Amino acid sequence: ELSELKPVPSYDLEDALRDLFIPRSEVEEALSLLRYKKNLVLQGPPGTGKTFFAKRLAYLLLGEKDLDRIEQVQFHQSYSYEDFVQGYRPTDAGGFARANGPFMRFCDKALQDQESDYVLVIDEINRGNLSKIFGELLMLIEADKRSEEWATTLTYAKEGETSFYIPENVHIIGTMNTA
Repeated sequence: ELSELKPVPSYDLEDALRDLFIPRSEVEEALSLLRYKKNLVLQGPPGTGKTFFAKRLAYLLLGEKDLDRIEQVQFHQSYSYEDFVQGYRPTDAGGFARANGPFMRFCDKALQDQESDYVLVIDEINRGNLSKIFGELLMLIEADKRSEEWATTLTYAKEGETSFYIPENVHIIGTMNTA
């Protein structure tokens, strides 16, 4: 017996303005920057709704509240490339196996659906060591480097494996406290 699929609710600027206490012009500017730059960092004091705004901005970019196309992670001091991108993890058998982190899995998902936008929300982006976490991908997150032309070999890539690039339909919203 198949369960019925629930329709994904649409989400537009009017919905965002009802959810947020931010002027229309600021919401429109943030959305425009996210579309153009592919990356956006929201900053402000703790408890001011940065993550809430980031999620609403993601819904607005997607035009719907499609939680399958939004991923959220939180950085912290001990978060690393191996946690976020790819690294070796212990197995039940007592050895180690290479495993993809949330960023790789998210990019793979976006590559399978290039007609749709995907949004990664990185909460507390300033708490992590960005060069340690992103490694060689720090350059690839730039909007003009989102193509196969800029593909690079990952740190833990096996010989003969295809190079990696961040697809154009992936957008990143970071939040950071100013305190």
